[in-house]
Amino acid sequence: MNLIQRAADGICITSESLLRNVLPLNMMSLAMGFHPRVGTEDTLTDQRDNRMTSVQQVQQCVRVANELGREIASGKEAREIYRIGTWYDSINETLAANGMAPNRQPGVRGVPLRAA
Repeated sequence: MNLIQRAADGICITSESLLRNVLPLNMMSLAMGFHPRVGTEDTLTDQRDNRMTSVQQVQQCVRVANELGREIASGKEAREIYRIGTWYDSINETLAANGMAPNRQPGVRGVPLRAA
């Protein structure tokens, strides 16, 4: 919860787990509005320690998302959410576009502030 409170405005929070924790964490993540990441590890098991494929994990997450009323992003929508293929001209432009404070300028003390 501390991560959520400290996250920058508009940031996309993603959760990831493995082994027996995948289903419970995905359910909590979906309920809180996060984006779960599934089917990416080589140690794929279900909550009963049975072998599970990546496809089965994704199908399980989609089923849970549907039961919780969450829509599933298409490939195109996922690329837009994560800004895949988006390039910025500078570090400060990247930080600003992603809702983060700019880098501290030399000689400035304290926490950098975003422009109002």
